[in-house]
Amino acid sequence: MITPERKKALAYVPWVALIAFLFIFVGIIVWATGTNTALSNTNGALSALSVEAEGYMGMIHSAAIGAVVVCAFMATTMVLMSAGRTCLEKAVDQRGKAVCGSWLWLATEAILCTIWWLILFWLVFIIFGSCLWYGAAYTVRGVLQVQLTYANDNSTSSQLQGLVNTTLANGTSVMVPASAPPPGTPFICPSDCLNLALFDFLVQRDICVCDTTKIQVALDRTNKAYDALGSVVAGSFLLWVGASFLLMNAVADFAKTKRERELLLRAQRAAVDAAATQLALGTAPGLYAPGYQNDTMPLLKNQAIVQQQQQMQMAQLMAQAQAAQMVRPPTVPAPGSISGSGSQANLGSAV
Repeated sequence: MITPERKKALAYVPWVALIAFLFIFVGIIVWATGTNTALSNTNGALSALSVEAEGYMGMIHSAAIGAVVVCAFMATTMVLMSAGRTCLEKAVDQRGKAVCGSWLWLATEAILCTIWWLILFWLVFIIFGSCLWYGAAYTVRGVLQVQLTYANDNSTSSQLQGLVNTTLANGTSVMVPASAPPPGTPFICPSDCLNLALFDFLVQRDICVCDTTKIQVALDRTNKAYDALGSVVAGSFLLWVGASFLLMNAVADFAKTKRERELLLRAQRAAVDAAATQLALGTAPGLYAPGYQNDTMPLLKNQAIVQQQQQMQMAQLMAQAQAAQMVRPPTVPAPGSISGSGSQANLGSAV
């Protein structure tokens, strides 16, 4: 059975941040594992097709490692900031006034939210690139399957057993008869061979693959990469979902803390004004109202002191004005008024 104390403790746990971090943690594991497998098999398929892409694969692998490290570090930092927010909330509930370190938390949270928003924006491109990679693997797999089936069924494939892969002086790779010298003719690829000239923008040279063994190896590696890319897409989507919830939670914490701090400071200023007024009127024993005697905020202290001095000066001026009225001498009447009043008195007595 959950006791009220237990419920109160559970209320301060940042559940949203923890659940979002769980999504990110699982997404990082799935995405990193799938990316590593897909990269290695993609590199193997390209090597089987005589495509040199080790440099590109190395750059992508390094970028993937850096992305995993940055996402894990920033997600952990955001969860710690959410835990700091719960500590501030608990301190406010216990003390009933603004905490001195809340402004530092607000400044740090604003910077981290900006950085995390940039990471979330970058994750959109990660999802887009993963989907493109997934589609490219599906397309290449279909092309290799069709080409392998066509090469096995074509009767002219037996005539190509005497051909060798020869590289011309300009870097072009062609299949020529083993007994013939390297010709100076343009690039020609038989119809039943895999022509990679369409991908010249990527491979940077013309490649014609007629060896069915190499095509089969490339197909096997492409199938493995295709299977792993499903995990890459799923992991990147989990990363995006977790990062979105973590950003929304961080923004909500920032807005709530900022508004809470403003209201508490307003209440403290009102309490200081009331205490200063009571002190100036002589109806309060101290400067602060109960609960604010040990306030460590210099701004409120200085404001209270200034208000106290102004109230005391006004009270002194009022006291001086009252004292001046009390010591003012009585007014002496004029001689004419005295004789007039005396004649009226005599006349009245005579009557």
